[in-house]
Amino acid sequence: MTETSKPPKVQSQGIPALERAFLAASIRLTARFYSKDRITAMFREEAHLALELASRLSLEEGQRRVRIPRFFGVEAESCDWSVFMTLEHLVIANTAITAQLPRLYSGRDPCIDFPLEDLKPVPSAGPEQIESLATLRERYTEVVDKLGNLHAGSRCPHPWFGNFSAAQWHALAAFHTSTHRRQIERILKVR
Repeated sequence: MTETSKPPKVQSQGIPALERAFLAASIRLTARFYSKDRITAMFREEAHLALELASRLSLEEGQRRVRIPRFFGVEAESCDWSVFMTLEHLVIANTAITAQLPRLYSGRDPCIDFPLEDLKPVPSAGPEQIESLATLRERYTEVVDKLGNLHAGSRCPHPWFGNFSAAQWHALAAFHTSTHRRQIERILKVR
């Protein structure tokens, strides 16, 4: 096979570069122009909606893996999850962000490294994820409420979006939760 006839490289993980750039800019703008409390309210509302959708499901319905088309903001690798797997992913990722925020705010602690492969849910995730996300929603709110200006402090890199301040990680938590709430809605339409 000649150099010119090689097929284009397929990105095995993540989302397309242009999409990442748009999302990063949107997250940065949200962090800049929305108040901390407004972003917290967005996060809470998206988590609430995800929990409402999941709470109506039986064990079998919640664990049924469904293939959905990839949509803006979602990795192709996560498009065959169940509702409970999606909730578990939200718990894992948002727990990491919850731990990251005070470190960034203080500007003293090093960043927490959470490799993307550690954010993947297990197929056996069950209805316990409903309570886990509900508990995390409250814990996240408590942590954010105790912090002052999230624009102060240090920054940590996100693997796709670059260096983020605590305010930007906070906005990411709201965006991320919204994206996966929409994923749950799409899963439920297919089943």
